[in-house]
Amino acid sequence: MVIRSREAFRSTIYREIVIVAAWCIWCHRNNIISNGHSLSFAAWRRCFLKEVELVTIRVKPELKDKIVSFMSSL
Repeated sequence: MVIRSREAFRSTIYREIVIVAAWCIWCHRNNIISNGHSLSFAAWRRCFLKEVELVTIRVKPELKDKIVSFMSSL
């Protein structure tokens, strides 16, 4: 399943996107459980966008361009 989704995504940034998405789900889950926040796709999306921007700081320039392009499509 993961291999098929990676092939469908057709990009070298697949792993970064999946890791950041999972991290934001984990953080949002913790906020719901620990801080009493409500389930919100908008809150998860804000976290995702913020974390992806932070990833662009540390990646190689060729990956940075792909991530920025991906972000602009959202």
